[in-house]
Amino acid sequence: MTAPVWSGVVPMTPDRYAALARLASPWLEEFRCCPLGIEEDSGREERAVYIVVSADGMACYAGRTRPTRPLHRGAAVVRLRRHRTGARSKREEWARYWVLPLRPDTPDEFVDRLERTVQARLGLPRQNRRWRRT
Repeated sequence: MTAPVWSGVVPMTPDRYAALARLASPWLEEFRCCPLGIEEDSGREERAVYIVVSADGMACYAGRTRPTRPLHRGAAVVRLRRHRTGARSKREEWARYWVLPLRPDTPDEFVDRLERTVQARLGLPRQNRRWRRT
């Protein structure tokens, strides 16, 4: 494995998740108190903000999903699988993820704002260009 690309500065904990879940109110569909394995199905949510953690539990990426067509499984895991398809560093370093599942009628603007807020609270960049191909 090469030098880590996805190093976080903040450990993701149940208390930190609870604080982020409060920010999602009133649109939070369900409180999920623990992380999932990176390949584990996230449920049935249609919209979500998700926080990826490394093997040592450090938050290293936060993203959002708000698909325009219905999915057969959780939107978060579908989005994560797309992320990990082309980037070796993501396959090697991303270990688990936390999900803030949002109600299906959550406005796009709220989903986008929550993603930015989560990134800011966790000290994560809006975009990580180190892994991108040039």
